[in-house]
Amino acid sequence: MPNPTTKQELLAAMADGYAQLNEQIAKMSEAELAAPFTFAADPKKCGVRWQNDSCFRDLLIHLHEWQVLMRSFVQNIREGHPKDYLPDEYRKNYHEMDKMLVEKHQNTTSEEAKALLQQSHEEMIRLAESFSEEELFTKGYYKNTYTTSMAAYFLSVAPYGQAVKILKTHQKSLKK
Repeated sequence: MPNPTTKQELLAAMADGYAQLNEQIAKMSEAELAAPFTFAADPKKCGVRWQNDSCFRDLLIHLHEWQVLMRSFVQNIREGHPKDYLPDEYRKNYHEMDKMLVEKHQNTTSEEAKALLQQSHEEMIRLAESFSEEELFTKGYYKNTYTTSMAAYFLSVAPYGQAVKILKTHQKSLKK
């Protein structure tokens, strides 16, 4: 699917991706969802961005926490603070941040992670809706977005297709 070029396409892509993730989750048994990922350290199978995710809960928390970062990013823009998306201490190594985010949620259950992701996904939809087409699709419209568009940021915190691939890979690895 090509990148969205309108606000409606962006919203539809985010909603469709989230629906596909939930469809994949519904196809999985409780045992599959509870089993640890056996491929998490292999970037060829899960991608570098997801290496710290060792189970279903971690995957959902990862998505949720990046959406929380997006909420802060948007808030900073709206308040006129020229802060970057990533916190200063992680700008050069966001994999360390991913690790910290997963560690932060070791006592979060999978059900809580699902609820947190649903809440942050709905918030991302509302936030995206609150921007105009120009604000979403003009590269560098906001100083904080540099040479990219706000829509690209929204897409980057909703990589549901990648999450679906990871869950499918997980299912296949359990059948071996």
